[in-house]
Amino acid sequence: MRKPSFVFLIVIGIVLVGQCIFAKNNESKIHIVQAGDSINRIASLYQILPWQLRQANGMGANETLLQPQQELIIPTIVWESYEGRASWYGPGFHGEKMANGQIYDQNKILVAHRILPLGLKVRVTNLKNSKSIVAYVLDRGPYTKKNGKYDREIDLSYAAAKALHAIQPGVISVRITPLQG
Repeated sequence: MRKPSFVFLIVIGIVLVGQCIFAKNNESKIHIVQAGDSINRIASLYQILPWQLRQANGMGANETLLQPQQELIIPTIVWESYEGRASWYGPGFHGEKMANGQIYDQNKILVAHRILPLGLKVRVTNLKNSKSIVAYVLDRGPYTKKNGKYDREIDLSYAAAKALHAIQPGVISVRITPLQG
């Protein structure tokens, strides 16, 4: 069993669309693995990504085997704000299962993001009119591409798009601000 006694300070560059930083933390969090734990469940619990958990613990990219009572370092991740484009999704997905296992309700304020951890709270601000919403990342997307690259950062539920006045234009410029804690 590996007993970490050091602090990580690794700056990570742009991760596809957003930035995150492994922040220096004098009191590293430790998670004691319990029966039934998985890398994905633990990462979700601490609002980090599975690769960040693996990297902080010196695990290989595909390593998933955990032992009960194993100690895992939980890195402190600081997600940074950035700007991009947002679209919305509604009727075609209403009532369907989301990535987090819940049923999508287009009338609730929520968002989908390709990278940010499921369950992370974000503020999305329309850069044209300064209107903003606070929502949880509960789904994955958007996956539309232009010239082989993703051209949107975040998908808004119908209710979120309505609050931001994004229904009519369909795609808007936004600032995405992850909210810690």
